[in-house]
Amino acid sequence: MAVNHPSRITHALPLHDRWLRVRFTDGAVVDVDLAPMFQRGGVFRALGDDAALFAQVRVDPLFGTVVWPGDVDLDPDVLYGRFEPAGGAGLERHVVIAPPHGGPTG
Repeated sequence: MAVNHPSRITHALPLHDRWLRVRFTDGAVVDVDLAPMFQRGGVFRALGDDAALFAQVRVDPLFGTVVWPGDVDLDPDVLYGRFEPAGGAGLERHVVIAPPHGGPTG
């Protein structure tokens, strides 16, 4: 029986147009378009409006997720593609490197 372990992020790199490249502990590397989520507003609005703020992304090593100033973070399972954001904004993902056992779709 396959075990569905929670995703943890080890590295994040901001790309163009609010795309984010994330590397996961299982070896997967996924590019995620976050623009649709930022356009919905709320706590993410500033990240959509300010490229310099978006570029300040970092990985929280304790929780294995990405964070920005102001305590804004994203669920690694959403970035991986196991779930979609609660607000209903579908995210486009491109798998750059798939893990050996299969994993994110995009």
